[in-house]
Amino acid sequence: MWVLAVLVGLTVAFAVVMLRVLVAYAEFLAFQNAAGRLVSRLAEMDWWQRMLGPIVGGAIIAIFLRIGISMGWGPAPRVFGLSDVVQHRRLRGTIRSTTLALRDAFWSAVITIVSLGYGGSAGREETAAHLGASIAMLPGRLLGLDVAARRMLLGMGVAAAIAAALHAPIAGVFLARELVLRRLRLSALGPVAIASLTAWLVARTQFDGRPVIEIVPAGVIIPELHFSAVLAVPILALFAWGAIVVWTRTPVMAAAAASRLRVPLWIMPFPGGILLGVVALAFPQALGIGYEPLATGLDGKYSAMLMPVLALAKIAATAITLSFRWGGGPIAPTLYVGAMIGSTLGVVAGTIFGDAAAGQVYFGLLGMAVALALLLDAPFTAGVLALELSGSPEIGAASLGCAFLAAMAVRRLAPPAPADAGPTLRWR
Repeated sequence: MWVLAVLVGLTVAFAVVMLRVLVAYAEFLAFQNAAGRLVSRLAEMDWWQRMLGPIVGGAIIAIFLRIGISMGWGPAPRVFGLSDVVQHRRLRGTIRSTTLALRDAFWSAVITIVSLGYGGSAGREETAAHLGASIAMLPGRLLGLDVAARRMLLGMGVAAAIAAALHAPIAGVFLARELVLRRLRLSALGPVAIASLTAWLVARTQFDGRPVIEIVPAGVIIPELHFSAVLAVPILALFAWGAIVVWTRTPVMAAAAASRLRVPLWIMPFPGGILLGVVALAFPQALGIGYEPLATGLDGKYSAMLMPVLALAKIAATAITLSFRWGGGPIAPTLYVGAMIGSTLGVVAGTIFGDAAAGQVYFGLLGMAVALALLLDAPFTAGVLALELSGSPEIGAASLGCAFLAAMAVRRLAPPAPADAGPTLRWR
């Protein structure tokens, strides 16, 4: 298993790196922009050019979903993601019934590449996790390993994918532990840690050590900001929970509406592209993965009046993306929304205490951790991710505490997810 961990880490890392490179190439084909500058490029384009990219992307995705039906995806084709891995983590049934077949994983990744490249408001992490889990399962099938060993491989694939996608190897290990290997002791996570570390090293080497999200240092954080962070948790949690509920319910409502109108689900990406084009006219910051505007908000270049508006626009654009069956998942939009709302509160707190810049970065990272903890129901992962992205033990510790407070409050107070909930909350 230790040898397989290195093999899985290497293979998954190269797959995730290729996914990231192809998304950037698709963005260039759609908008002729440099990698990581989608929002800046959209702001320079004419209105009809902003609309054209998502419309063309929607048409391509519709064709690809129709091909997915011929591959056995059924009458309601969709891109697979992390939720599918979590649902089938016990590996019961055939490989096709667990959605972890390599053919399905690669085709799902192709649809995500087109979706994110042509303006879909989603993230690549969920698709990367599903692809990594599917790749990791292959040696288990070839070597005839038992179920326990294949579950370990599943955790390796998820951890390696998250480590390569976000450059966060420790968060990858905790995510695999909290969502996939729930009954495994922490002392038995050695191979998972090796796979995550290997994938992280490969991804960092391929991108010359550049971080996925350019976060400015917060500097010295005064004690008053720590105390005010506890008061901000209910606001952050309420906003994040509302966004997650929207993203959970709108795909169900869209599918029901299509059924009443007798519209085949595979054609829905095309009208979704038209709606995304309309959103791009007013809020180009809401399109794409969103790491560029997220970093801009943390850096203090957006006003406190604009950031909540951008958060609402991102919620709407992501709801369209998920409802109309584009590819990608909600992890990146969740980080975006949490950062915008948190930075807004940070401006207020920082102004009161005389350090607006540090407050904006600090509260923005807290908002990211709280939102991610509620999305995945994984507070350890959220806190550790904030630590790895910021490089600050202070921010990591505060994010971990706030993530746990928010997660426990939502578990206790929020109504349960409905039976027909979409894949975002289905495992909770």
